[in-house]
Amino acid sequence: MQREFVGLTHLEGLLGYTLRRTQVAISRSFVQIFSDLDVRQTQLGVLNVIEGTPGLKPSQIGALIGIKRANVGPLLDELERRGLVRREPAPADRRSHALFLTEAGAALMTELHRREAAHEERIATLLEPEERAVLLRLLRRVEQGCRDMADEEAGPEGDDGL
Repeated sequence: MQREFVGLTHLEGLLGYTLRRTQVAISRSFVQIFSDLDVRQTQLGVLNVIEGTPGLKPSQIGALIGIKRANVGPLLDELERRGLVRREPAPADRRSHALFLTEAGAALMTELHRREAAHEERIATLLEPEERAVLLRLLRRVEQGCRDMADEEAGPEGDDGL
């Protein structure tokens, strides 16, 4: 006898719940592919941004990929301890730091990009190319809409959430 789970049926109809379950499944796949390199998704995002735009300040990186200010410092400290990132005084503001990949960081990025492509391909095979494009567009619209709502609720004096 199969029993209907009304609570689960309710949850499966919620965008937030379904997005979270999807994110957890994708994260598990990520861990399988990257765990031996000891790289987490957030670290990969930071390394990608630094590689693509060297010289950014920590606050800029946090804002670009949605990391809270309180979390950017410890994350960069860890990447620096591992010899992947270096901080230099920012040319325009000596009180701040500009971030760059080290040689070891740049070398690691070659392997990270290879695995990143494999991970993305692994997920992309679940959708037709047109479906993937539509899904990305819809997810970006939901993200931006949620950010806009949060900004409106915070008001002009509100916290920027970083």
